[in-house]
Order: sequence, then structure tokens, then C-alpha cells
Amino acid sequence: MSTTRRRRRERDERGAIAIIVALSLVLVLVAAAMVMDFGLVRIDRQIDKSAADSATLAGLHALNNGDGSPHPFVGVCTAVRYLKSNDSRFAGMSDSVGWTNGLGASTGNGCSDLTLRNQKCVPTNKATWAKFAWAGTWQGGSLKVTIESGYSFTGSTWAEDSLPASSADNGDSNQQGCDQLAVTIEQARKPVLGSLATSSNLISSIRSVGRVKPVQGRSAPALLLLQRTGCPNLVAPTGGSTYIHVVGVLTSHGTSAPGTIHSDSDGVGCTGGSNSNVFVGRQDSGIVAYAAPQISNPTSPDPAKPGTITSVAAANGASPSVIRDSLNNVYGSTALTSGGTRNEVAGRSLIGRQPVDERYRATVATAMSNAAAILSAGSTNAPDATWITLNNCSPTQAQIPALNQNSKLYIKCNNNNGFTGGGLTINAGTVFFNNVVNPSGSLSMPNATKVYVSGASGKTDGLSIGSGATFQMNNAAANLSGGQCSDGTSATKSIATLFVQQGDIKESNNGTLQLCRTTVFMMGGKVTSDATSGAGCVPLTNGTAPTLTPCPGINSGLGSGQLTQQGGSIDWTAPDTLDQTLDSATQVPLSTALAAWGNVDGPEDLALWSESAGTASSGTYNMNGGGGLHVRGVFMVPNATPFSLGGNSLMNLTNAQFIVSTLALNGTPQLTLSVNPDSAVTLPDLGVVGLVR
Repeated sequence: MSTTRRRRRERDERGAIAIIVALSLVLVLVAAAMVMDFGLVRIDRQIDKSAADSATLAGLHALNNGDGSPHPFVGVCTAVRYLKSNDSRFAGMSDSVGWTNGLGASTGNGCSDLTLRNQKCVPTNKATWAKFAWAGTWQGGSLKVTIESGYSFTGSTWAEDSLPASSADNGDSNQQGCDQLAVTIEQARKPVLGSLATSSNLISSIRSVGRVKPVQGRSAPALLLLQRTGCPNLVAPTGGSTYIHVVGVLTSHGTSAPGTIHSDSDGVGCTGGSNSNVFVGRQDSGIVAYAAPQISNPTSPDPAKPGTITSVAAANGASPSVIRDSLNNVYGSTALTSGGTRNEVAGRSLIGRQPVDERYRATVATAMSNAAAILSAGSTNAPDATWITLNNCSPTQAQIPALNQNSKLYIKCNNNNGFTGGGLTINAGTVFFNNVVNPSGSLSMPNATKVYVSGASGKTDGLSIGSGATFQMNNAAANLSGGQCSDGTSATKSIATLFVQQGDIKESNNGTLQLCRTTVFMMGGKVTSDATSGAGCVPLTNGTAPTLTPCPGINSGLGSGQLTQQGGSIDWTAPDTLDQTLDSATQVPLSTALAAWGNVDGPEDLALWSESAGTASSGTYNMNGGGGLHVRGVFMVPNATPFSLGGNSLMNLTNAQFIVSTLALNGTPQLTLSVNPDSAVTLPDLGVVGLVR
């Protein structure tokens, strides 16, 4: 009986194993399906991340439009088109719609709208930021792309941003996201076998973030023309073989740079007719920028560094006939000094005076403020008891006190004609003229490293150098070579500053102006941009536009600090203590350069700073004459319209950089310029940091 029951139970349990196996098989199939589906999602993520990384890098490189500021719409557009061209999943993506700014407001097409493409990213203004969003499908699932520049991590919901290493790397706080571009891809996949477990789409989201940083560029234009609209900006002289040529340079520490010229004019209002071009070359090879020499073979041009002439007008798509009068007359060349392929004027966005201001403006403002305090204290008598006073407007050499480089001489002169002494050597290290200076003969101050000229109300000239007269300072033998200011770099030779509070510098006939290793500050009258502090009319912010009224209340707003040479000779070199200012590999300014640019006693490489304006009718900004013209350094005269260079001879200006509103040549000169980037203001660039998320 018991045996029968036991056999019956065994027969009853024989189906249990099949049930367990069946149930287990369902679970195994579900697990396998989930593994397969999630594996596909993981592959989606890997593919999406690779595409996003590449698009981000493409967009980063495109942010740089040549002016050192990120251009968000250009960067985003480039990333969009990279995805569309390189991955079939995004082939249906259109860049004609889906654009907004950082505030969420709809904008035009960031790939075709010139205004948007020229828009620089402003950290404090999200209306200048760019965003593109697209939604499509791929293999039956949704596919979404979002590309943004600027991009901030503030308020991020991405888990990786809360990791200690990530949260410590959020970019330059001053940029507030302008230095970053992000590509986000979200993909939905319908479950296949995994639908046994869920009917919901499987979502994968990835993000790539890249970053740029401002760096010093490698381009130092010999001529930086700041006028923002209208024509002409640069005019070559008429006549036979006259020209303006900018040649490339090879530095002493193994770098090279091509010749470059840039105009900020947008070409608006230019007709392309007679003298209505941005660049007027007038004759064959009238305005040419030549290539850099090869470092390994300086007698041959570097094919990677042709000479370039650039303009905002070209960037905005203006007609070539508006930009230049003829390709034969105006071009960038692949050759060193003649011939080569003639390249059209290239597009480059607005540069403005920002790079110059960032390097020097604060230093200039401080130097002028310091000088204004001394000039104010010495308006009627010596500033303090440390000065030796000379009450004589026209002393003889015997009446000049015994002085040395540590002496400070205050020349008190109430004569209507100002200081008219001549045939004099003043050995003081600091000299103060409390009137205009109008030497009747030679006036040499070989030890002078600080000279103050107060000028006088109602007098046009602060310093006037007439026939046979000379004005020389910091011209000790150590600063001379062959009778003229030495070109050599030296950290031990003295550097100097000349402050002219009101009135211009005027030279005529056979006069001679010799300023060795000297920065000249033309203060433009007793005003600033706020018309209150009396420290010179220097803008209160960087990057202001050129204007004909930079000095309110002085000379109809023009200011009174112009430079006029009609005949005679100029021998003028800027302070030059460093042979190298930029790291050869990174172009990052060396710490020694930052200190030298900020030296109020003679900013490195700065020859002239004058905010006063000049017009063609006034003719108050010019270097014209048949005498010698030996000038080196940065000549910052941003409101000169035009600054005129001229004469009747070959003019070879090495390391002379002119930053003016417009420039014209007079007479029949053959002007050749070359600029070493280590001795001039370079145009800004953007360095790609790379992917940071």
C-alpha cells in the first residue's frame, strides 16, 4: 500500500521540472533581451559621444574669427554642419531653423546671417550667445541635438558636473561661459526583445563640452586702421614707383611672421569709384603685404605664412571693387619682396583698439595721472623743494646750473613765446618746462628720462622745432649708434618719457626731433574723457571707437595733442628692453613682458600715445619731410583721420607700427615696413583648450 502511494507521488512530480525549466527560460530570455537592448543603448551612447566630441572640436576652432573673441553663431553653425556632413543619422538636419540666443529668443539663421556671425560673445549679455536645437528620428526612435555657445555649468543637472574634479574646472569666471561650446545628443530606442519587460523607449543622453582661451596672436600688422565705416582707409601715393610694402620678419630667437595690414572699415557707403575703396593702391603693387621668410632658409618665403591684407568689409561680403581699386594694386603676396601669387584682401572681423588698450591703456592712464599731479603742482612754481628752479626763458649755457642725472630742473618762463633757449645742453635727469618750448637752436638733454612740457592756454604748439633747431632727450652716448638713436635691445640702457600737457608737437624746415628710447604722452589738454580729473583725454574703457571729439571742451573736442612734421628729421625710438616678449611655442606673454608693458616710466615698445583727433583739412597728424625718418615702436594715434606719412625718398621703417583711424601717403615715397611681433601689438587669437567634459 505504501509502495503504491510513493510511486504515485513520483509520477505526480515528474512535470514540475518542465514547469521550472519553462519559467526559467522566460526569465533568461527577458534578461538576454534586456542585455541586448541595453547593449545597443550603450553602443548608441558611444557613437553619439564620438560624434559630439568631434563636432565640439570643430565648433571650438570656428569660434575664432580672427579677433580674439568667441563668435558663438559661427562656432555653433560649424558644429551643426560637421554633424550633418559626417554622420548619416543627422543628414536630415537643417540649419535654417531652430536658432535662439542665450535668453531663448528666436534669431535668424546663424549660418547665413552676417550680423549674427559677426556677433562676439559678451559674458554679461546672453543675448549674444547662440543655441541651435533639432529633433529628428533614427531607426524609429527620436533623435535630438542641442548645440550651445556660450555655455555655463551653473545650475547643471549632469551628474558628472558635481564630481570634485569637474566642479573645480568650470572655465574662466570672467568669461561666464563665453569660452565654452557644448553639444548634447539625446537618442530614444524602442525595445526589441526587451519589450517583454517594458514598452517604454530606452533613452540615452550624452554631452560634450569644449573650451577656448584668449591668447596673443602671431600677427602684428604694420598698419592697423581703425575707421569702422566709409572709404578710403589706406591710400598709396600717386606717381611712378611709389608704394606701401609690408615685408615679413625673422626674429632672433627663431620665429617668423608675415607682413600684414588690417582695416576695420565695413565698406558701407563706398562706391568703388575713384578713391572710394577701402584700400587705394593707385598703381601696380601700390599696397602689398609679403610673406614670412622660412626659418630654415630665410631667403625663401614660407608657403604657410603668406602676406595678408584683411578687412571687415571682406568679412561682410563686400564687393572686391569696393574693398580695393584693383587686385594688381592691392594684394597679399606669397613672395618675400616681389612677385608671387597675388591674393585678394581677406575677411577678418572687427579688431578695434582693444588689443592695444588691453596692453597699454591702464598704464598710459596711470602715467598721465601721475604727470598731471606734477604739472598741476608746478603750474606757477616748482612742484616741491627737490627741484632746482631756473627763472630764464632764454638762458645761455653759462646760466644753466650744474646738473647731473639725479637733478630735477624746473624752468620758470612767463615769456609770451615760451622757452626759446638754444645752443644748450641740460644734464638734468628730470626737466619741467612750465610754458611752451620753442628752442632757437639746439636743445640737448642727454640724461633726461622725464620731461614735462605744460604748454600754454591759447598756444597751438606745446613743442615747436623750427629751422635749425633741435630737441633731443635721453640721447646720451650709450643710447646712440652712428649719431642716431640705437636700434639695439638693452635692459641696462635708460628709457624715458615725455609729457606734453597741452599743445601739439610741431617740426618744420630743418628742425630735428631726437627721442631715444622714449615714450611720448600727448595729454591733449587739461581734460579726461570724464572732463574732470585733468589727467589727459584717455578713454575710461578699452576698445572705444574712433571719434573726432575725444577731448571734450578742448579745440572743438579734437584735443590739442597732435604731431606735425613738415620737413626736418625725426629720430625716435621706443623703450626696448626685451628681445622676446612672447613664448615661442604658446604665444603667451612672458612675465618680463607684462612688467615692461606696465612700466609707467617707459612702457615697452610704445613710442607715442595721443588720443587727440586730426582731420584731412587740419593736416595735424603727419610725418612729412625730406629729412631723415628713423622711427621704431608703436605709434598709437587712434583718432587721426588721416595720419599722413610722406616725403620724396625711400622710407624703410623697421618695427614701426601705426595704429590710426586712416593713413595716407604724400609726396613720392617708397615706404617699406616690417614689424617683429615681439616689438609690437599683436592681434588677438583664441587657443583651443580642448574637451573638458
